[in-house]
Amino acid sequence: MFRINREFLVFLVFLLVAVVFWFLQTFKDNTSVNLNFEFELVGVPKNIIWTSDLPKEVTVTVTGRGFSILDYLTKPEKHRLTVDFSTLADDGDKITIDNTTWKRLLTRELGSSLKYTSVNPSILEIYYSTGAHKYVPVVFGGKVKVEDQHVFCGIDINPLYVDIYAPDAVFDTISVIPTAKVSYTQLTDTMQVRLALAPPRGVKCDPDSVDATICVDLFTTKKMQLPVFAEHVPDNIIVRPFPSTISVTFRVSASLYADITEKDFAVVVDYDNIKPGDQRLPLILRSQPEGISNVQMSPNTVEYIIERQ
Repeated sequence: MFRINREFLVFLVFLLVAVVFWFLQTFKDNTSVNLNFEFELVGVPKNIIWTSDLPKEVTVTVTGRGFSILDYLTKPEKHRLTVDFSTLADDGDKITIDNTTWKRLLTRELGSSLKYTSVNPSILEIYYSTGAHKYVPVVFGGKVKVEDQHVFCGIDINPLYVDIYAPDAVFDTISVIPTAKVSYTQLTDTMQVRLALAPPRGVKCDPDSVDATICVDLFTTKKMQLPVFAEHVPDNIIVRPFPSTISVTFRVSASLYADITEKDFAVVVDYDNIKPGDQRLPLILRSQPEGISNVQMSPNTVEYIIERQ
């Protein structure tokens, strides 16, 4: 038993020596590592409102001897890159942090024993506004498809308007804010979702998401008899369509079925469409209620009689 333990201890000693030798050899040579640095922007004027996100950290690829990298990593101070707003290129609505800025900061931060080879992101463009804002409506930016025998009745968005902050160059060009591009298929019932907004680059929305109710209902077919009227008729003329009523069928959701009446429609013939020799006039659907589809008129033309007063 003692012999086995002694052999095992000898093995451990040689293993430890090998590990130490490998460790010394590895850390003596140059190597590359990725280091994450906290990002901090100071000296920002009080009237600045950021309209694009500030990065929380940047990733820097550093090269140097292993011992130098290890020494840097074991420092008690936080690894942080602090950028002064007043030292940056300012276009009036955005600031830019480029390789020149990174080089100045990292040379000071890393010292002479370490060198950086790349920064991610290499160029930062951060947009801001000086306080100008306005309310604009939100529009649905996705797609909705329903199952057979169902009808898409529309989308209710809450809030319908959001407050936006944007650089002066694009502020007046923004009239609506779309939601993120989403797709809902095979819907059979109304659903409620939370949708992120998708503003143009450099635009901040408050709030940055909305609640949406996607309304879906069963549909049915409804048939009605509607009167036909004549329009654009001179005062001394009477146009009498024949027949004077026609049949209209349409598709409507079950919830709206009872609310649709003939007062919601206007079917007309246009006196200005009469040409010599014509015996029939086309029917025109001048108005119809919202929420219906597949409207069909039967017949779609009528005969007429002209009477002079």
